[in-house]
Amino acid sequence: MKKLFALLPLLVLSPTAQSSTAYGALSNFDAVNDTGQIAYGFEIEIDGIRSTAIGGTYSWNHYGVPKIHEDNSNPANPKVFIRYEATSPSGFTTGFTNVPTVAIAPTGGHLCTNPYVNEGCEHFGVGVYSAGATAYKYNWLVKDATTGNVVLGPAVNVGAPVYAYQPPVFAQPPVIIPNPKPNLPPIVQKPAVVNFPAQVVAVIPAPVVPIPPAKQFGEPSWVKVIKTKTHNDRVLALEELVGEDKDGDHHPDWTNGEPDEVESEWYLLQKNNKNNGKKDELAGKADDMDDGRKIVTRRYEFYEYVGPAETIDVENGEAMCDAVQTDPKNPDHIPVGNGIGTVGVTQNDPNNLGETTKIYVDCSQYQIVGAYRGAQMGEFNAIAPLSLINDIQSGNVRQAFPQRAVVFGGNTPYETTVTGKLPNGLSIDSATGVLSGVPTKVGIFNFAVDSTDADLSMVSNFGTGGYTFKVTGPGDVDGDFDIDSADLAVIKAKYGQNALRTDPANLNGDLKINLLDYRKAASLCTKPRCALVTP
Repeated sequence: MKKLFALLPLLVLSPTAQSSTAYGALSNFDAVNDTGQIAYGFEIEIDGIRSTAIGGTYSWNHYGVPKIHEDNSNPANPKVFIRYEATSPSGFTTGFTNVPTVAIAPTGGHLCTNPYVNEGCEHFGVGVYSAGATAYKYNWLVKDATTGNVVLGPAVNVGAPVYAYQPPVFAQPPVIIPNPKPNLPPIVQKPAVVNFPAQVVAVIPAPVVPIPPAKQFGEPSWVKVIKTKTHNDRVLALEELVGEDKDGDHHPDWTNGEPDEVESEWYLLQKNNKNNGKKDELAGKADDMDDGRKIVTRRYEFYEYVGPAETIDVENGEAMCDAVQTDPKNPDHIPVGNGIGTVGVTQNDPNNLGETTKIYVDCSQYQIVGAYRGAQMGEFNAIAPLSLINDIQSGNVRQAFPQRAVVFGGNTPYETTVTGKLPNGLSIDSATGVLSGVPTKVGIFNFAVDSTDADLSMVSNFGTGGYTFKVTGPGDVDGDFDIDSADLAVIKAKYGQNALRTDPANLNGDLKINLLDYRKAASLCTKPRCALVTP
């Protein structure tokens, strides 16, 4: 898999100024629930980065704001997990995704972005601001049939693009001045003169799916690649990377107002350990980005491979019918969606037990493109604008909060200020914009952030209400992020009951609910007159 390289320095205030490196790789995708059962969440795993590289997440689905955590057990390959799971559904968050009752088509992608319906698909997304990502893995969360616990379910046949970037060669770099208004990009006072434009190649790897034991290839899938013919310098927010035309300009929103065309239809992707690069990834054509400020967006649609067993190599699992008829007027009258050509396939020899033989399969006799399984909308910007994340997940008392860059993009260092009340135990580093710490108190905390970068660009969410940060913990037995008389009444009603160690009513840790737990909860009350409930 290719990685980003040679990242472009941010445009500068003067030709001699120096600045830090930043870029944005946003991935926003539809995923059809093809597990055959109700799903209870979704997990995104990104290898090779830390939680500070996550710039924002898409939460307009049936689960709301996801929870992020790191796994640094292997320092050479850190991992970040973005987990969507609404354990306490409220509002539009139902906490589950239905099984589709009818086939979902790409044109019905709006079903995935409307949380007021539950037709069997969802929309998820994440912005990554680091060149280190080596793999994206997607899985539904399902209930274990034996325990009823929510567990990691099947891998999802949707991939995320990575980018190979070549910076421009300037005859004269641009002159950029800060915008005097917050939340707006810097002003190009003098355009660049470019000898060679910046270029980026988007590479879509095969979806990361398990490779069966004794095989070399995982489950195959088809990808259809759609790209924009031209580009502009408007940066799309994560929530704008969707397939619908919400802004009414007669273009799908992911195109950023530019005309689009199919670049590749169809291409077979199949994760493998046979070093078969042709099936492991698909590199698109290079996109010109002028002085580096143009935004490149693409759409990848994924479909099932439905060729019969005789088209799959029995020894290594490779799908051998890898060309598709797309011309409805073809002279051979092969149905659209069927394969093309005759291929040799290794199969078990029916006449010699334990032996294999090569058979020849006419791919044109089989439909090999199946149901739509999801679509990825990707955006690459070499110069990430100064921004704030859109949402902050809730926290738990005495549980370290994952380090999050509330401020990202622009040119570091920042000068960051907070208005309002941060949760007890948390702080935001002014220079890096990173939020971290360990919450020490249950409650609902409201605060806003203002930040100025080294180029004097400004960003603020003070005027839009800022952030609401919710913290739960021992004593918050009803899960409403406060400890009040209602919680005390519940604890009193549970006197004498056994409790799990994680039960918020088990405040003193003796695994029994009693007066001691009540008194401890009363000492932690977050509401006035809380302890008026008779113990």
